[in-house]
Amino acid sequence: MAKKRILYISFYFPPLAAVASLRAVKMVKYLCRLDCELSVVSASPLLAKIKRDDSTLADIPPGTKVHRALFPDPAWCYKLLHGLKLSKLVWWLDKRLFFTGSHILWLPFAKKKIDKVMKGANKPQIAIVSVGPPAALELALYLKNKHNIPYILDWRDEWINNPEWINNPQIPKATNREHLLEKSALRAASGAVYLTQIMKDNFTRRYPFLQDTPSRVIPNGFDEEDFAHLPKPAKSASTTLQIYYSGSFYDRRQPDALWQAVSKLLAEKKIEEQSLHFCIRGHNKPAFVMGNYAELMPLVSIKPHQAYRANLLQSSQADVLLLYIPGGENTDSVLTAKVFEYLRLSKPVLAVVPPQGAAAQLLKEAGIGFIASDAEVEKIKAQLLILLKKHREGSLAEIQTNQAVLPRYSRENQARQLRGLIDEIIQ
Repeated sequence: MAKKRILYISFYFPPLAAVASLRAVKMVKYLCRLDCELSVVSASPLLAKIKRDDSTLADIPPGTKVHRALFPDPAWCYKLLHGLKLSKLVWWLDKRLFFTGSHILWLPFAKKKIDKVMKGANKPQIAIVSVGPPAALELALYLKNKHNIPYILDWRDEWINNPEWINNPQIPKATNREHLLEKSALRAASGAVYLTQIMKDNFTRRYPFLQDTPSRVIPNGFDEEDFAHLPKPAKSASTTLQIYYSGSFYDRRQPDALWQAVSKLLAEKKIEEQSLHFCIRGHNKPAFVMGNYAELMPLVSIKPHQAYRANLLQSSQADVLLLYIPGGENTDSVLTAKVFEYLRLSKPVLAVVPPQGAAAQLLKEAGIGFIASDAEVEKIKAQLLILLKKHREGSLAEIQTNQAVLPRYSRENQARQLRGLIDEIIQ
């Protein structure tokens, strides 16, 4: 296997605290172990209004050159504008002034870093471009047009067909430009990586020419090395079922259906307040999370975001893990990164997700999912009662992940898949 020189472009990269940072750094980590030489172009944390997680810096392989390009983040101004009740102005700026979103302000600085990398004596043979933000598509085309090297688009989320995009109002003129950019970047790509088979099918249905583009389906996953030193969950004598959720609730992702189910169970006297407790950790506003169910606050702890490894530790000590994906157009394709950590933690998952979607299918295969959609409040109630019964009986620990499922979600194995795609494109 000949050594390959790769340019990895990812807006999100340690120390920026984001799921996308983890996918990027884990792929870089294991590609380096597969006889690849990596250079990285990412966003600098200097002006970015994004949390840091310095613990993830340890995953960057020694000798990897990381070129961090300035990002003058307008989110600092947005915060002020929201405070002045000018949210419509923020929407206008994001949709009309900043084509492809505010990350467009990163592009001129990122292009300079790319030019610097490409001037080296041993310049990269191929680039991997992580999408999103969608502005990264412009960098892919810049690479092709100016430096004439092949690139692979790593789609972490769909753009034009993203549920958060299609279920929210858009500006027609901007939409046309976004369609054109997506199509142009895909047509010029030498390869593509899709997060799920559903995502791949969606793309090839919209762009039939992709059937001839080399590709792989590489979901998010888990890094075995992150779990090696986790202590075994402490055996709790508590009668309260501890349910843990790590992540943010925003836009349409608001857990009203879950609270409605809990509220009904309390009203029907099928549970008591001390029967269960939810811990929600991430970038969240309590008023938004609780919605119309503020009276349930005694059952809920809402805590700030914490470092990745600290979060894994807390997840490992919970009785049940929560997954929440609201229904809507194309939500079947949504498969959030936390699912794969849940698989490796081998714990029961209360999954309020589309029942026919990718997340539900995976949890059913793994044997740890207690599934209901956000439109099925009665079923959410039923799943909660089943989990509470198992907790009282002491049988929750018997619910464990089907081990045959795990190898395909190992970050190391996924890097081998990507290396195979690279070898297919450049001999």
